[in-house]
Amino acid sequence: MAIYHCSISVGSRSNGSSSVGSCAYREGSKKEDLKTGIIHDYSRKIDVIESCVICPDHAPSFCRDSSQLWNEVERTEKRKDAQLFREVTVALPKEQTQDQNRELVLNYCHENFVSKGMIASISFHESKTENPHAHIMLTMRELTSDGFGQKNREWNSKSNLREWRENWAISVNRNLDKNNINQKVDHRSLLDQGVLRTPQIHVGYAALEMEKRGEISERGQKNREIIQGNDVKSETIEQGIQSIRHSFNNYKREQAEIAVQEKALMEVQKNQEKENRQDVDRGFSL
Repeated sequence: MAIYHCSISVGSRSNGSSSVGSCAYREGSKKEDLKTGIIHDYSRKIDVIESCVICPDHAPSFCRDSSQLWNEVERTEKRKDAQLFREVTVALPKEQTQDQNRELVLNYCHENFVSKGMIASISFHESKTENPHAHIMLTMRELTSDGFGQKNREWNSKSNLREWRENWAISVNRNLDKNNINQKVDHRSLLDQGVLRTPQIHVGYAALEMEKRGEISERGQKNREIIQGNDVKSETIEQGIQSIRHSFNNYKREQAEIAVQEKALMEVQKNQEKENRQDVDRGFSL
């Protein structure tokens, strides 16, 4: 079943992030941070399917290479607590092929980020297993003909975050419909949807691998407990519905019986009134 997940966060130096290192990890590649000389080598990472960079047409040529792009970000940012990138992580429908999911993500990025002037560095993970998802790293500065200009503070607005989350659900549903997959996702919380079910947690690659080996992971066990609790909750709700339905059927039956009795009583009263009028008429005729 297609699930909805769209989380948005910011990578900054204050929380120990490096845009070059983060990109290398998400791409499963080897990159050197030219500012620090640190080499980030994640080339043995096996869950990366493919990576790409998409950017506005007017972007300088270096922006199309992820190593050059994020090294330029590191060079541009001077503050020790600088915000380096925004990351959007989305769950991909496992009912779709990788080609279909690539089209979904690229269209979403073009419509919501690239069209506004951001560069999107995208990595697809685990599209051949049970947990397909994509990491989208976004630049935070305006583009100029030479490189990066000022930070765009409007991109940090809460209204943008809400819009991006909602638009991901719209994009997924549009793509599912296009590919004749009869499923839908919803960006709203289960509570806002009126669904009395506890949401499951994201299990993650490491936990999935443990479960495949027959080991019990903490997150996998937590999900099983949530599923069991939801089953009990559903059963309780179903029993309540059945009880209400039974009571309502009894009420309808009782009301029908009362209606029949009232109709019969009205018919008796009507006949009695008719006889009384006839008696009166006979009395006058005498």
